[in-house]
This record gives sequence, C-alpha cells and structure tokens, in this order.
Amino acid sequence: MEILHLSDTHLGRRGRADAQGASLTDQHLWAFRQALKPAFAGEVGLVLHTGDVFDRSRPPPRAMAQAAALLRELARRVPVVILGGNHDRDRLHRSLPMGVPGLHVIRGAASLDVAGLRLACVNYVRDAAAWGRAARKAWGGGADLLLCHQAVDGARVPGFTFRVGRQRDTVGEQHLPPGARWVLCGHIHPRQVVRVGGAQVVHPGATVRTSHAEGSEPKSVVRWSLGRCVQWAYTELPSPPQSRHPEPQGLRESAQIPLF
Repeated sequence: MEILHLSDTHLGRRGRADAQGASLTDQHLWAFRQALKPAFAGEVGLVLHTGDVFDRSRPPPRAMAQAAALLRELARRVPVVILGGNHDRDRLHRSLPMGVPGLHVIRGAASLDVAGLRLACVNYVRDAAAWGRAARKAWGGGADLLLCHQAVDGARVPGFTFRVGRQRDTVGEQHLPPGARWVLCGHIHPRQVVRVGGAQVVHPGATVRTSHAEGSEPKSVVRWSLGRCVQWAYTELPSPPQSRHPEPQGLRESAQIPLF
C-alpha cells in the first residue's frame, strides 16, 4: 500500500507574499495542488491530510469552493482522509463537502477502515489528557496507523522545543495508545521525526512557508509504503513561483500564478 501524507496547507490564507504581488492565497493553493500530484498521477492508493486544511475555522468562500472542487475530483480516484487541526477547530464538516464517496472528513476521534487499513484518527484537542482518552478510544483493539494534529514531546520549532507539561496540549508517551508505533502527525510546520516512547511520530510539515522563522527549510510531503515492513520518505515540494505583475489594489484573492 502506497500512501501520500500531507498536512498544514492553510488554504485561504490572506496577505501579500512579496514585492511582486503574488498573494498568499494563490501560493497556498498552488502548493496544495503540487502536494497532491502523486495522487492524481495514480501513484498512491490513499491520501491522508493531518489537519489545518484551512487557515481559519471560517475560510473565505472562494477557498472553500476551490478545496471542495479539488477534493471531489481527488476522491473519485483515491480514498482521502482529512483531520481537523487547531486552525480548523473541528469545523471541517461545515467547510468541506460531506457525503462524497471516498472522502472521509473526521469529526472528533474515530476508527476508520479504508483501503485495507485500520486508521485511528484524532482531531486536534487542547488538553493532552483529553487527547489521550480520545486516542485510546479511536485506537480500540488496535490499528495500523495513528493520525493526529498535535504537538508531541520533543517536537521542535525555531528557538523552542515542546515538552509535556510546558504546554497544555503537548502529548507524550503516557498519552499514546499501547501498541502505537507509527504516528502521522500535523501541526508542526518544520518537517521532522520525533521518537516518543516506542512510536515514531512523522511530521511532513507545512506545504508552504508560513513564517520567516522557517527560513529556507524544504517543504515536503511524506510517501509511505506499507508491506512486509513500513517504509517512508520525504518528497520535497517546489517553491511557489512568484508573480511578475503587481497585485491590483483592493484585490485580496487573485490567480496570478499557475495552479499547476
């Protein structure tokens, strides 16, 4: 089984990206499409998005329409599982189309059987202890993969390391379901792998830079291969092209860069 794992696309983010006028809205949509190329090319049998699909819980209508159209088309080709992140605030069922065959939008915590796998899925939770209870419920008697959108003990961002007890929502070994070995996680924008007890927590990171603090680090998705053994690898994404023309005054959402 080949899986595409991406996270933190932050669609609908507003603002001017650079002096040339390429908008952040366009850059994030372009990066989302680039991240999904392997799925549209038929290279994977499952797509997993681990949260913060949108930049805020009430996205701009245009961002919702663009995401809905893209995900409907994608779900015709391959099953898609989407979690809610802290920016989505468990409101994805209001922002994405529901009832679409092949498109699974998680609400809260759930165990999901899809593409021959059992997935334990947990949306973002503000309290680590509550997250642990939700994760154990979703895990049930066991699962192949644990999906979440959470800070874990030892995760790093520039100038800071997350630790259990330092932040209310940071989870550690004591919060993971017994037997969880592979955790596919969103929330942390720099890509990284963190060992938490007996589990490897793999963060693909954001699909496009959202802060100058991220510097020149590469942006990526993760390609998983599940067979006799579990293998994964980062696949770097290209940087969004820059617009050559200034953004017209008052136009907040434009389409000045190619979407593919």
